[in-house]
Amino acid sequence: MTPKKIAVLGGGNGAHTMAAEFALKGHTVNMYEMPQFKNNMKKVFETKTIRLKGNIKELQGPVELNMVTDDIAEAVEGCHYICLVAPAFTHLGYAKLLKGHLHKDQIVVTYPGAFSALVMKNVFGDDPDCPVFADANNLPYDSRLTAPGSGEVNVFGRNPINIAFLPADKGPELIDEMREDLFPFEKIYHDCLECGLAIVNPDWHAGPVLFNISRIESPQVNFFLYEHGWTPSACRLNIAMDKERKALGNVLGYNLRPMEDFAGRPDDYEWTWQDLYKEGHGSIGLTPICGPNDLSSRYLTEDIPFGLVPWAAIAEVVGVPMPLTNGFIDIINIVHERDWRAEGCGLDELGIEGMDKDTLLAYVRTGKK
Repeated sequence: MTPKKIAVLGGGNGAHTMAAEFALKGHTVNMYEMPQFKNNMKKVFETKTIRLKGNIKELQGPVELNMVTDDIAEAVEGCHYICLVAPAFTHLGYAKLLKGHLHKDQIVVTYPGAFSALVMKNVFGDDPDCPVFADANNLPYDSRLTAPGSGEVNVFGRNPINIAFLPADKGPELIDEMREDLFPFEKIYHDCLECGLAIVNPDWHAGPVLFNISRIESPQVNFFLYEHGWTPSACRLNIAMDKERKALGNVLGYNLRPMEDFAGRPDDYEWTWQDLYKEGHGSIGLTPICGPNDLSSRYLTEDIPFGLVPWAAIAEVVGVPMPLTNGFIDIINIVHERDWRAEGCGLDELGIEGMDKDTLLAYVRTGKK
């Protein structure tokens, strides 16, 4: 590995952990947070230091970063990789923020992608300085800040992650170096469309969230999704919704196995609720994670508008019915008193409105409309 200069964008659990790990690997790391949120990580701005603790022996102790800034131009200047580690509802804002500050030799990697590459490319358009965009299918860690603004992160475990590129044709020439520099990406998806459909969380969280929603909004209950909500019924719904997603993948030529990848199961594995129950309720890395404890949690405000909504929109384009997925969206619309289909990530935001199956697949392969 040749040390690189890397910008990590975001101020949450995953961003803190990633910035610290890259610095431990020997990279020069700049960390960026938007000015309106910088007070949430005031201690890191003051000390340029993140403290790691938890179950991963190589991720321990204080780690000093090269720079912590709220100036995006300063953060990304001269960086080989720009790693965006932020909720999906921030991706459009980051795309607009980054435009004009990047060049074609840089690589933007989003964790998890959730169609971020399509959103970014739609904003950058035909800009000759447009970088390569890459989407990971998951966060590399299960981690939580020990307290808001503390700069201390408890790392419970690691997650296997896969990656996709836009344009997809760029993947083969970049992947070997990225595996050395960043993470041992296990699978390269055909394209970023497959990666967006392979995000595990929207169907992984669906059953436990829906069947425990009154517990989540109860002020008297401190809810642990994997300890309290990962029930047999919840697992059955997860599996049923995942089958709808897989049917969509089949029509597009993808063999989607997101829950299998996350759990380390083979591609030909068929879930029973009993096995899925063991993967969540019995997980040392997942059961200690507290929450969600309110209806504004990203398990609802990210997974639905930036996961289920684009899946259902793409399914409608190619003629695949998704009644459970659409029903879930309808229910959360009532819960939130909002229209997530209108507010979420639709075909226009992805830059694929008016495309049919063939033009869509050609676009994600070449990056050209």
